[in-house]
Amino acid sequence: MKILIFCLLSAISWSNFAAEPSDVFIGLKIDQITNIDQKEENFSVVGNLRVDWHQPLLAFEREPGMPRHRTYTLATFLKLLEEKQIRWPASIYHNQQGRMDFQNRLISLAEDGTVLYLARFTSTFQAPMFDFRMFPFDKQLFFIHVDSIFPERLFKFKQMEGFSGIGDQLGEEEWVITDVNTRLTTHNEFNKGEASRFVLEFHAERHLNYYLMRILIPALLIITVSWFTFFLQDYTKRIDLAGGNLLLFIAFNFTISGDLPRLGYITLMDAFLAGTFIITVLVVLGNVWLRRLENHGRHELARKLDIYAITSYPLAYLLGALILWIHFFW
Repeated sequence: MKILIFCLLSAISWSNFAAEPSDVFIGLKIDQITNIDQKEENFSVVGNLRVDWHQPLLAFEREPGMPRHRTYTLATFLKLLEEKQIRWPASIYHNQQGRMDFQNRLISLAEDGTVLYLARFTSTFQAPMFDFRMFPFDKQLFFIHVDSIFPERLFKFKQMEGFSGIGDQLGEEEWVITDVNTRLTTHNEFNKGEASRFVLEFHAERHLNYYLMRILIPALLIITVSWFTFFLQDYTKRIDLAGGNLLLFIAFNFTISGDLPRLGYITLMDAFLAGTFIITVLVVLGNVWLRRLENHGRHELARKLDIYAITSYPLAYLLGALILWIHFFW
């Protein structure tokens, strides 16, 4: 906050405008992804921001035997800039949520006036581009926006070659990073003119082992076992088993819904579970009807309808799978 106030005041009161914008080389590297919260639609990272900037007014004459670089904390460096009435190419994280914790913030100043700023931080960022329609086969976009406070006529961002990217040991087990890229664009959040924006974005998809082993395969086994119950002659037993299966699918639904926000659209998993609800409820109702026919002495009709039910059950699931495939994958 102090940095932002300092920079805004300098924009109003100082008059050292450069004829040409200063090039600011910027890079951002994510070392760890500490958390991805789907329900809150945000993610937390440990990252490093590096900014290289050349300001001739900060050049100094090195005395014999002294190092070529001077090291500052951010507070002492900002004080130096204030004394010399020089702007600092300040920036903010546009999609940051909450506070940012810094492990280190150091500045190295070379004798020719080249400034190297390095900050290691932990923070949470908004991920507003989440789309769960294909859940759990979805691919998500994550990004971090670093926005310049000052317009491009003063400071213009340039990409720092070889620095930005994603670390090798992210620490996030559920997701697989599939693509990483950086780009430069502009924004006008704080100024009437265009200001620089640096974007680091990456795409990720889920490890499917959890959903296959805990949800999909058990559900398919339950569906298969349910079909074999049609070969039982006791309709009461069928009703009990189908009712138990219905409760299992409801439990699956609550397990999934606890990981996602309250969405305004249907996901692939929602459609799958809703289909199993409908078919299982129809199975319960069908068995109740067959039991009623049997109680009224219409055994022959009940047996004939039972044969149709045995064939219709797997066909219903095959038709449902085809509908889901057409709707979600085509």
